[in-house]
Amino acid sequence: MYASAVVGLFVKGNFLGGAVLLVFGLAFYAVLRRARRVSMGAAGRLTASAVSVHHVRVWGVSLNVPSGEFPLDRFSAVGLVERIVVLRSASLPRNSGIVQLLGRPGTPNIEVMIDDIDTARGFAEELSATLNLELQSVAVPGQTIRRYTV
Repeated sequence: MYASAVVGLFVKGNFLGGAVLLVFGLAFYAVLRRARRVSMGAAGRLTASAVSVHHVRVWGVSLNVPSGEFPLDRFSAVGLVERIVVLRSASLPRNSGIVQLLGRPGTPNIEVMIDDIDTARGFAEELSATLNLELQSVAVPGQTIRRYTV
């Protein structure tokens, strides 16, 4: 339908309208491709024995997230990713923490929650103790974790 509208505009000689519609379509396609590469959301359930995760669809596109049921013994640790924002502005997000279940080989990492660092750290500690899994700090890709004591 969309392609026929673009072609129709070009055939009628409305090159500006066709070009604008084509550029909009390419930009929208690029956004959807990027959304499929990034793990952005899923619906799931964490029980005493397993984690079940189901795809979420946005505008008819299934997001790129792990899907299925994974027994808890397939996870090695609870991971905490800390994203620190140094230069704050109104448009940049605040410091955030991501709590993950870190899968053993053959099992994907499952993101459990994203919130501010303090809330995420508290939840990660509680989840780690409840599931009897080690709590690990996870580096954001391209960054190194350094701890300093004063």
